[in-house]
Amino acid sequence: MTTLRTLPVLRITFLAGFLLALLFALYTNRVWEDYYITFRSSKNLATGNGLVYNVGDRLHTFTSPLGVLIPAACSFVTGNNSDTAALWLYRVICAAAFGGAITLLVSLMRKLAWPAVASGLLAVMLLTDAKSLDFTINGMETAFMLLFLAYALWAHFSPRPSQWRHLGAAWAGLMWTRPDSFIYVGLIAAGCWLFNQSDRTGGDRRQQLQLFLKAGMLTTVIYGPWLLWAGWYYGSPIPHTIVAKAAMTEEGVAWQNFLQGIWQLPYLIWKGATTAEGSFLPAYYMFPTWPSWSLPFGRILGTIASVLWLIPRLRLECRVTSLAYFVAISYLSFVPYFPFPWYLPATTLLAWIALAGSIGQLWQSDHTTLRWILGASSVAVVFGGLTLTLAASQQAKAQQTFVEDGNRQLIGEWIKERAAPGDSVFMEPLGYIGYFSGLKTYDWPGMSSREVPAACNLVGIHWQNLILFLEPNWLVLRADGEGDLTHFAPLLAAQNYERVKDFDRRADIEALDLAGKSLLLFDSHFAVYHRRTPLRHDIPGYKIASPVGTSIRTIHGQDMRLVHAPGMMITQVPPEAKSVNITYGFPDDAIEGSIATNGAIFFVFLVDGESRTKLMEHRLEPNLHSQDLGLQHETLKLPSRKNPHNVHLVLETDGLKNSSKDWTFWSIPRFE
Repeated sequence: MTTLRTLPVLRITFLAGFLLALLFALYTNRVWEDYYITFRSSKNLATGNGLVYNVGDRLHTFTSPLGVLIPAACSFVTGNNSDTAALWLYRVICAAAFGGAITLLVSLMRKLAWPAVASGLLAVMLLTDAKSLDFTINGMETAFMLLFLAYALWAHFSPRPSQWRHLGAAWAGLMWTRPDSFIYVGLIAAGCWLFNQSDRTGGDRRQQLQLFLKAGMLTTVIYGPWLLWAGWYYGSPIPHTIVAKAAMTEEGVAWQNFLQGIWQLPYLIWKGATTAEGSFLPAYYMFPTWPSWSLPFGRILGTIASVLWLIPRLRLECRVTSLAYFVAISYLSFVPYFPFPWYLPATTLLAWIALAGSIGQLWQSDHTTLRWILGASSVAVVFGGLTLTLAASQQAKAQQTFVEDGNRQLIGEWIKERAAPGDSVFMEPLGYIGYFSGLKTYDWPGMSSREVPAACNLVGIHWQNLILFLEPNWLVLRADGEGDLTHFAPLLAAQNYERVKDFDRRADIEALDLAGKSLLLFDSHFAVYHRRTPLRHDIPGYKIASPVGTSIRTIHGQDMRLVHAPGMMITQVPPEAKSVNITYGFPDDAIEGSIATNGAIFFVFLVDGESRTKLMEHRLEPNLHSQDLGLQHETLKLPSRKNPHNVHLVLETDGLKNSSKDWTFWSIPRFE
C-alpha cells in the first residue's frame, strides 16, 4: 500500500515528467512529420467528414486508434479553427501520460523494495531520455505506449484479487495505442511465466495462465469493439500503414534474419548490425556528427541489457524486462524494413528497468568498492544521457525551424496555391506536404494511398515505374543524389516533368554548430516538379505507361506497338492460359543516323496479387550486336496461380545509358 511518505515522491515524479515534457515542447516546438499524417484524418473526423485521410475514401491511414481519436477530440474541443491549440491540448494530455508512466514505475519499484539509487537512476534516465521526451510532445502516441507498458508491469507484479482486471485494462490500453503491442504483451507475460516466482506474481504457472486468460478476455471486451468497427468501416481491421510498410519487407527473408540474428544479438550489437544502441541514443542517431563516444555508450548498455535475463539469481522484474528487451530489439533489428525511432522508447523503458534493477541488487551487497564502481558508472551514464538529450533538443529545435516550418510546410502551402482540383502529388515525406497541400497523395511506401502498394505489386518498387504508372501531377523529391528525378528517371525529368521550384535551406543548416546536423541536411533541399505531358496511354484491354505516346508500326511484316523505354504494357491473363507467345525488339532505323539507340532491357513479369514473378529478361544492344536488331520471339510457360482470375502480364522495358531512339516495341501477347 502506498504510504503517506511515498505520496510526495510520486507527486514530484509525476510533475517532473509532466513539466520536462512541456519544457521540451516549449523549447523545440517539435511536431513530428507523422503527426500530420494522422491529424489529417483527425481533422476530417472532427469536422464531420469521417475518419479518413481523403474525404470519401475509407482507407485506414493511421496506426494508433488513440493517436487519431484524441487529436480529433482536441480539434473538436478547440472549435476546429486552430491546429496549434489542438496540438498543445494533445501535448498536455501526452505530457500527463508520460508523467504517469514514470510515476507508476517508481511506485512499483518502491513496492518491490528497490534501493533509492536504483529507483533514482531509473527515474532520471527515463525522465531525460531524448526519444521519450521528443515523441511524447511531437504528436506521436509514444506517451500512451509508455503509460500502458508501465501499467502492465505494475499489474504483473501487484498480486491482488483485482490483478486480472488491471492486467486486462493495461493490455487493452496497449492495443488501443498500437496494434503491434501484442508483441510486448506476449513477451512480458512469457517472462513472468517462464521465470515465475509465486510470491511476486500472485500464483504458480498454472495460476498465471488462468490470470492471462481472464485478462485476455477483458482485453478483448475493451479492444474488440474497435476491431469490429474498423473491419466494418474500412473493410479490414489491419491498418493500411502496416500493409504499406509490409510490402517493403521480404517476409521470408526478414524472419530468417530474425531467427538467425536473435541468437547472435550481443555479438551483432558490437558489429553495429542491430538497433540496440538506438534505445539509449537520440532519434536517427545513425546520421553522422554525434559524439564519437555515443555509439559505444549505446552498445555497451544494449549488450548488458540483452543478456541479464540469463542470470538465474537476478531479480524477477529485471529478468522479465531483459528478456522482453532481448526479443523486442531483435524483432526491430531484423523484421521491419527500417527501425523507426518511435518504436524504440518502449525498448528503452524495458532496458532501463533491467539495468537499474540489476544495479540496485548489486548495491544491496554492501560491498564498498563495488558501490563506488556502481555509483561512478551510474554518474557516467546519467551524464552521458543528459549530454545526448541536451544535444538532441538543440537538433530538434533546428529541425523544426529550418526543415519542418521553414521548408516542408512551405512546400505544401506553395503547391496548394498552384494546384488544380483533382491534382495528385508523389513524395516520400508525407506529413507536412500532404497536410498543407490538401491534395490526393501518392506517398512512399503508400500509407495514405491504396494505389501505391497496388502499383508496387504490379510494376515493382522502382520510383521511375511508380511515377510512370501513377502519373502524379506533382513530385516532391530530395534534390540531391539518388532521390532526384534526374538521377533515377532522366528521360522523365527531360521530357515529362518540369522542375518548377527548389526549397533549399542548406546554407542555413551548414552554418549551425550542433550534433546530428547530417539529418537536417538530408531534408534541407527539395525540388518540386510539375507534369507537363501525359504518361498513361491506355487502350482497351491494356494499361500502357511510357514517356511518349503509343502507336502501331509494322516491322518486318508484323504489327507491333511502341512502348518507349522506360515503359510498360499490362494486360490481364486469361484464367485458362498455360503459356504466352510474345514478339519484341527494335525497328531497323533505331540504329540509323548520327544518334542511335544504345539498347534496352526487355522484361516479362507475371503478377498474381501476391508475388511478381520474372518470366524473362533480355538485354538487346542492336548498335553492338546485329542479332539484337529486328524482332525477337519467345514462348513462355506460365506458372500455376492461386487465383487465376486476378493475374496480369507486365511487359516492361528500361533504357540503358541514355534514352536516344529507345523505340522498344511489343506485340500483342498470344495466350494458349
